[in-house]
Amino acid sequence: MPRIPAAILAFSALLLPACATRPAPEPRFYHAATAKPYADVLAELELAITERNFRITGHNKIGSVIREREGIAFPDYDTLQFCNLTLARKMLDISPESVAYMPCNVAVRSEGKQVHITTHLLPTDSANPRMNDFAREMNQQLKEIVDFAAEP
Repeated sequence: MPRIPAAILAFSALLLPACATRPAPEPRFYHAATAKPYADVLAELELAITERNFRITGHNKIGSVIREREGIAFPDYDTLQFCNLTLARKMLDISPESVAYMPCNVAVRSEGKQVHITTHLLPTDSANPRMNDFAREMNQQLKEIVDFAAEP
């Protein structure tokens, strides 16, 4: 069996800590689940969104539309889109390409005895420190909206 030179082993040992300190990838979504009735979760999402001065710009009732159209039993799936024009303007002034993250979106789905609530998070690791700060603040609001709707 060939022997590995000591210099290569020493160099490899120096590289291992560098690999171990790499930050974990940031989450792209935030999720919570609850046993509350589906309609209550939707109502509480709407309340949490509007209480934070966002305007609901869309509500897609995907599950119920599939049930109606196809006449089959199908679980509930909904998406709510919302926006705050003051925050949108601030974000676009900081980073015009961030328009791709608008409007905010929360998805709700029924699975078994649980209602799942998921939202997209804004990236906080861009080359623009002002955008990263804005994204962290925005992500906190998105998480609070989800958490409010999931609370028992």
